[in-house]
Amino acid sequence: KQWYQRRVAVGTFFFFADDTNIFIAGDSVKEVYAKGNELLRSVQEYMYVNKLHINMTKCCYIHFKPKAFTKHRADSDFEEDPKLFIGDSPIKSTSQTKFLGVTIDENLSWEAHISATRRKLNYATATLNRIRDSLPVHLRKDLYHTLFESHLTYCISVWGGAPASKIGCLWLAQKQCIRVLFGDKEAYLNKFMTAVSCRPYQSQLLGLEFYTQEHTKPLFKKHSIMGLNNLYVYHTFMEIFKVLKFHSPISIHSQLSISARKPTMLITPTPSDHFIYRSSVIWNTISSKLKITDFSAKINPIKNSLKKSLLQMQHSENVCTWTSADFDTSKLIINISK
Repeated sequence: KQWYQRRVAVGTFFFFADDTNIFIAGDSVKEVYAKGNELLRSVQEYMYVNKLHINMTKCCYIHFKPKAFTKHRADSDFEEDPKLFIGDSPIKSTSQTKFLGVTIDENLSWEAHISATRRKLNYATATLNRIRDSLPVHLRKDLYHTLFESHLTYCISVWGGAPASKIGCLWLAQKQCIRVLFGDKEAYLNKFMTAVSCRPYQSQLLGLEFYTQEHTKPLFKKHSIMGLNNLYVYHTFMEIFKVLKFHSPISIHSQLSISARKPTMLITPTPSDHFIYRSSVIWNTISSKLKITDFSAKINPIKNSLKKSLLQMQHSENVCTWTSADFDTSKLIINISK
């Protein structure tokens, strides 16, 4: 399946299977809603001429606002309550919706998508916990990638740059899944095997050791699994490399500012949470370490070298405790695979 983009005079259309998404921008609330209703009249006419039907129960729209947008500004900009119509039927307004599998909210904070992803990860962990004892040990890593990491990394290059306070719950969910699949289950259950009254008097009072969870860093290292932050760096870098190599999708490539003095470097825009800024910083940091002189390099050797180097960096500091240095790409050392 592929998605297609088409620009028209009023807005931009995105097509995917039987779904159509329209993006409209304007300098004021009044202008945006006027453009929207004008475009929807044309859409209705097109559907009528081609004997097609719009399912109004599935239609909705989101009003994205600038960060400085206030209710007072909205009232002064447009006195009436603005609405969008298809024919005589109003389209319902919503604060969040799914776009190609990613939940987008009106503030573009990614909180809704992160919450939805957390629910999926919790369900995957519970499923793996139920079937763990029935699985051969050599298949557990495959199931981790299939049932858990596939949800965790879906479009991670888009939302993975969110603040740590927002994505921290996903990092905790990943560590919990690693404990469930690869941890010492017998040692965990032994804590609850003996009643308190049967223990020696000195051991009846449960101390810090009882409540301390198993360290996950040795498990990550043993099974060569990357942490959430390194997964974000890995997927973002590889996606930008493919965009620069194949000039596709052109909508993203056209937003990248390539240096005239050094064609393999990107000019970073104004610092922000935008994908273009974050991906440009990651590209400039890693591409020089990979010694990329042009975009004729094959993808697989780049992937293998980057993944191996990220895993080495992830475990170069403390053996048991996670530190910020485990995810600091400025300290990345890459050995090129031939």
